Amino acid sequence: MKRVRINLDDVAQRDNLAEAAFLAARGKRHRPEMREFLVDLEPRISALSAEILNQTVRVGQGHRFEIRDPKPRAIFAPCFRERVLHHALMNRVAPVLDRALISDSYACRVGKGTLAATARAHEHVRRFPWYAKMDVRAYFASIRHSILMERIRRRIKGDDVLALVGRIVAAHGGCSGQGLPIGALTSQCFANYYLDPLDRFLLEAGATRGYVRYMDDFVFWTDTRRDATRLVRRAGEFLEQTLALTAKSDVQINRSARGITVCGYRILPGSIRLGRRHKRRYLESRRRCEAAYRAGTLDAAQLQRAHDAALAITAHAETRAWFRALASEGSGVDWRNEV
Repeated sequence: MKRVRINLDDVAQRDNLAEAAFLAARGKRHRPEMREFLVDLEPRISALSAEILNQTVRVGQGHRFEIRDPKPRAIFAPCFRERVLHHALMNRVAPVLDRALISDSYACRVGKGTLAATARAHEHVRRFPWYAKMDVRAYFASIRHSILMERIRRRIKGDDVLALVGRIVAAHGGCSGQGLPIGALTSQCFANYYLDPLDRFLLEAGATRGYVRYMDDFVFWTDTRRDATRLVRRAGEFLEQTLALTAKSDVQINRSARGITVCGYRILPGSIRLGRRHKRRYLESRRRCEAAYRAGTLDAAQLQRAHDAALAITAHAETRAWFRALASEGSGVDWRNEV
């Protein structure tokens, strides 16, 4: 396997750091920390470039908080300066790792994403009779640093850059040597790359007829229930023996004709509908913006933009019947629970 050399000079180039700063600020320029960095951009990226080249740049700086989406998750938000570092590093590293991935891996990749994964799953649902849906228990917290770094070294050479990657990876997890923080750009890219051996194992297993993976959620299609059951067992063994991960026990094996939920969409052979998660997100978003309008914190134009953003959640599914049902809330149905 041919490895690609990346040097610290490539990461620390001023043009690369400037691009990284604007990527890190995208959609968040109202925050004081980001405005302060961008207003004084030239000296700040010069200082960051020098620290990268001197290998003294600090990592692991930021704050932690919890969200519920829908289950509780601990999120680590790097400080803006470190976000710039992450973008600058990923500008060079991510394309190399991306080329190693199969086409049916859809998370954190240019030209992929949830809609592409949903469309691909819809193709498989219409073509193949059985599916098995699996995911990994406590995925981000279970990623082994040693296995991850060994896999990255297979694709990249350059001791200085690998040392920087190693420092970023090791900044979280303490003495356990495992775990990546949810919320960091580097974590998303590395976590998606970590499961590539599983993708190849299942595609080469013989009975797999179709496959889709979005981060640690993966689905494969087979011709028979027996093949699906056998591959579930083999996939679980592969995760434990090769990647030191554990598959969740609530595996779904079912007929494609009965439908499957992928990336928040309910996929049936003849239609793509909103799944419960997307319905809940739409209703919660609509309630928030309407409450803010009634409280006087949003004007009519802002309310319209907020409604447009909420509707975007539903834009790629067949929702006409569901919206008609929502319009009949006076019938006594509590649509807040219709998710």
